[in-house]
Amino acid sequence: MRFRYALGTDLGTVRTNNEDSAFGSGRLLILADGMGGHAAGEVASAVALRVFGGLVGEPGGSAGDPAGSADAILQAGRRTRRALHAMSEADPKLESMGTTLIAVACDGEQVTVGHIGDSRLYALRQGALYQVTTDHTHVQRLVDTGQLTPERARTHPYRSMLLKSLDDQPAGADLDIIECELQPGDRLLLCSDGLSDYLSPEHIGTLLAGPDRTEAAHALMDAALEVGTRDNVTVIVADLIDDGAASVSPEPAVVVGAASEPIDLSPDAAAALRASLPDLPLDTTAPMAGVARALSPDRYDTAGTGDTSDSSDTDHKDHTRAAPADDAPALPAEEAPAAPPAAEPEDDSGSRTEPDRRGEVPVPGGVTPSRVPALLAAVAVLAVAIALGIILG
Repeated sequence: MRFRYALGTDLGTVRTNNEDSAFGSGRLLILADGMGGHAAGEVASAVALRVFGGLVGEPGGSAGDPAGSADAILQAGRRTRRALHAMSEADPKLESMGTTLIAVACDGEQVTVGHIGDSRLYALRQGALYQVTTDHTHVQRLVDTGQLTPERARTHPYRSMLLKSLDDQPAGADLDIIECELQPGDRLLLCSDGLSDYLSPEHIGTLLAGPDRTEAAHALMDAALEVGTRDNVTVIVADLIDDGAASVSPEPAVVVGAASEPIDLSPDAAAALRASLPDLPLDTTAPMAGVARALSPDRYDTAGTGDTSDSSDTDHKDHTRAAPADDAPALPAEEAPAAPPAAEPEDDSGSRTEPDRRGEVPVPGGVTPSRVPALLAAVAVLAVAIALGIILG
């Protein structure tokens, strides 16, 4: 068995950066949803993708030996954790970074899944949808203990609180390993919580069942966007096919999301990454640049539109759409009214009080000291004239 797949990612309706990363090949599928301040989430998901992508072509064991795949997945998780720890120690801006992760490896006969966090794997068989993974979240624990219904869990305010992730804590948990009993004709969906938190299982199952996997992937992302997903949304839709019934032409390894772009690391973080992963080829100036080419140097489709189907249709595209920082585009600031011209100083002598001087009483405004004697003299003259008139009259 092997995979035919379609990948897609979108910023969502609010985010301006993409912290999700996804990888697809005929034998290995990976999806990671990063978290952390600054650009730490993008770094974490890209590093995880780089480490797990090293499993491509040899997921861990010979055909019929799924234990080999399981061990390879566990070791890749531990290597990722060591790398993230070394980088966060070297650069405080990356402290507390982490990522969810789903890795689905097919060794030809058996499918092995590694899982940590709340990104999900679904399987569709003959129209019936099954959730393969169990979320490592506080809300899922409440559901498991009967304290919360699955319906209420979808809208719970703490539904994104993780109990496990692939982070920079050196003693953190290993990935869960799931051995899947899958068969040719089954369809898989790997998705970030930007999809599963916003669409019901019934809605997901209906869209996933479409005959064309590329159209199904885009329909799922479009549906999440229509209901206003506030997170990045990333999906991988993969069909399990029988090797004997498929074209033998090799598929290109395809990467979308954060890992498909160069990521700016400080010199200290870049050096720590190289030191922690000495056996992986890394660009010395941009360690995550060209991830897909490093994973599959002879088969990488630089346009991101390689054909992995039996026909010539395109099966995977970066479905990223630019999104504004807020729900609505920023409006230009209103023009401030012009400041009124400065007024000429007014003569306010009628209301001003002269400053107090030591030993003097302030003079009330409106009467100057030079006019007081003249007024007193005029009053005196008038009083004398009235008195004379009375005497003579």
